[in-house]
Amino acid sequence: MWVVAVLALALFLAAPAAAQIPEGNLVVNPGAEAGPGAADLEVVAIPSWTVESTFTAVQYGAPGFPSTDDSGLWSGGANFFAGGPGAEVSAATQRISVRAAAPEIDDGRVTMALSAMVGGYNGQEDASEVSARALNESGRTLATVTLPPVTMAERNATTTMVSRAATAPVPRGTRAISIRLSATRTEGDYNDGYVDNVSLTLAARDAAQQQPEPVFHRTVVVQRVSGRVRVRRPGSRSFVELDSETDIPLGSTIDTKRGVVALTSVPRAGGTPETARFFDGIFVVRQPGRITELTLSEALRPCPRRAQSAQSKPRSRKLWGDGRGAFRTRGRYSAATVRGTIWLVQDSCAGTLTRVRSGSVSVRDEVRKRTIVVRRGKSYTARPRR
Repeated sequence: MWVVAVLALALFLAAPAAAQIPEGNLVVNPGAEAGPGAADLEVVAIPSWTVESTFTAVQYGAPGFPSTDDSGLWSGGANFFAGGPGAEVSAATQRISVRAAAPEIDDGRVTMALSAMVGGYNGQEDASEVSARALNESGRTLATVTLPPVTMAERNATTTMVSRAATAPVPRGTRAISIRLSATRTEGDYNDGYVDNVSLTLAARDAAQQQPEPVFHRTVVVQRVSGRVRVRRPGSRSFVELDSETDIPLGSTIDTKRGVVALTSVPRAGGTPETARFFDGIFVVRQPGRITELTLSEALRPCPRRAQSAQSKPRSRKLWGDGRGAFRTRGRYSAATVRGTIWLVQDSCAGTLTRVRSGSVSVRDEVRKRTIVVRRGKSYTARPRR
């Protein structure tokens, strides 16, 4: 009996501790409540956040800002985040370790949910964006989830905030998640991009929900992030609703005109999966070489020989992308290769427009046979020959 007891104790001590997925909101100081908020246009320190430029915390009820009654509508507490005085772009970041959940993450059994209140001031287009980047051991970005800005029209030209939320699988190899709050000023002297109640949570999938794997030069994995996403596989004449994460063959057509899809692929056999989000377009996914290419495929009305009036503009097609990795979006006259960014490719009779909201893309003009790097806030149009 004594020998058995000692053996059982030894086995117990030798057994590795079961990894656990952290519970609750992983963001520290998610609502700027840990320190005092500014009562006017000053800049104050924000505990637990690394601040860039004039990013600050402001008290609800400060003159010209959201009121204490507004705070009560979304449980905003005493303070909120704001872009601050003067700076065109300001931001705050926080890096969160998820190493404790490494075994579950590497088994493809974890999802992340990102949410926040996002808004701005009155009739101005100043806006904020919230993103979460999954990082591997060396700090390389494996996937990005972004909550897009709230436009002035969405706010009905009032000073308020709107709830944003998104979910995505946590890529295998993730060891940390970097949260970034950024605010962009378009007019006025103060950067009135606002954020509050930032939340990042992790959740486990059951065995039936385990993450499918992309296969190099054969399949990609798609997951609906929000809205309505439809998929038509090669050889099929009809689209089907995408209601769960699944793998699809190359050559499939994806309709994201009313939704957002997370697309995961591998740039080489045995490579680390890469994920980016795409929305507001219809495209065919292929993989020539090591690039996953998304070609705009919505039918276009034939272009007229002479310019049409403003009342009868030709139909256009477009696709937004958001993420990093070996991805390329292709229009009729050019192709945009990602460098880590949010970008638009749009076809019309005027040509293929590439516009970059953040980061940069490398644009190959197929008409003039040249490559142009387009950076944040800039655009380039590859025009057809006359």
